[in-house]
Amino acid sequence: MAYIPVDPNCQSIECALAESEQRFQQMAEMTGEWLWEQDPNGFYIYSSIAAKQILGFSEDELIGKHYTELLTPEDKNKQQFYSASHKPFYSLINRYRHKDGHQVLTESTGLPIFNLNGELIKWRGVDRDITARKTAEEQIHQAQIELAVAQREIKIAQQIQSTLLPRAPITNSQFEIAGLCLPADQVGGDYFDYFYRNQNCLDMVIADVSGHAIGPALFMVETRGIIRSQAHNSFTPAATLELLNAFLFDDLNRSDYFISLFHLQYNTLTKQLCYANAGHPPPILFNSKNKTCTRLDAEGMIIGVRNQMVFQEKCLGLASGDVILLYTDGITEIENAEGEFLGANRLENTLLENYQQSAQIIIEVLLNQAKQFNQYRPFRDDVTLLVFKCL
Repeated sequence: MAYIPVDPNCQSIECALAESEQRFQQMAEMTGEWLWEQDPNGFYIYSSIAAKQILGFSEDELIGKHYTELLTPEDKNKQQFYSASHKPFYSLINRYRHKDGHQVLTESTGLPIFNLNGELIKWRGVDRDITARKTAEEQIHQAQIELAVAQREIKIAQQIQSTLLPRAPITNSQFEIAGLCLPADQVGGDYFDYFYRNQNCLDMVIADVSGHAIGPALFMVETRGIIRSQAHNSFTPAATLELLNAFLFDDLNRSDYFISLFHLQYNTLTKQLCYANAGHPPPILFNSKNKTCTRLDAEGMIIGVRNQMVFQEKCLGLASGDVILLYTDGITEIENAEGEFLGANRLENTLLENYQQSAQIIIEVLLNQAKQFNQYRPFRDDVTLLVFKCL
């Protein structure tokens, strides 16, 4: 018997190739990638163990299967096109049916292997399971759609809410009145209003629904609607608050919201001001005669605490140059860097320094003061101001 000697160099090369192939397979298996080979007709001739984890099939179960047997119907025609082209494909998304029936998404790369005569002898490729990634991407995409819809709805709500506020300040020979409402979110629970109840009676309202965003904004709209709906009646401020509480109590009680509100009526003929309070911060009255400020207050609990409530009503006469500043706690509770509240006293001092200005200018000065005190950061709560000036 004759023995043919083997070149040691060849043995070294074969060992190196075998070791390299083994190293590659081990690395692929550690990353969870499925290595496979198919004959020219698309039947599996090799499968790594990762197929068991990805598709639920063992190597023995896959050998001899045609690759289209594993694909979902919608992917079969597409994949046959790539196979027939005999061209490499990269990052191709496959939809497989797992052994238990659920769908598995993979990202596939395949290379055709040719012999020296240019004939296709097999396909070699790798699949990476991207089911979790695609599911996450779809969830993100769906969330983005829902967010876009919600943002559009909020934008519409913001536009509607802004149209419910008075369109412009009023300036005539008898008085000036101006207001400002800045929601902390896109919509808010603060609200102010002024309107003529009759030819000689001006109603003024400022309110704060607890919290901010959509819920309080809806109650703000409801509050405005109730007050406006009885504008043709000769209701006093106290009677209006009693009616409002009766209408809103059940809704507020179920939702855990409440409303603070201050309502004033000004008679342009007699210059008499009547007012009632439902737990709202007392407005500041500047007296033009003695150049001092006092607080307007009347006994009354916030709307929504009890089913039946009685509100105290007070009246006083105004003189030319008197100014009334109404506000919500969103401005008085602004904190500076030292943790100090802006407070009503600072608003009062600013009013004393600017009482000669128009109602609109006084609001602008107060807003600038609040922004500066807050170090020009976004306000954490809705900020609303209303200024009435007797001429």
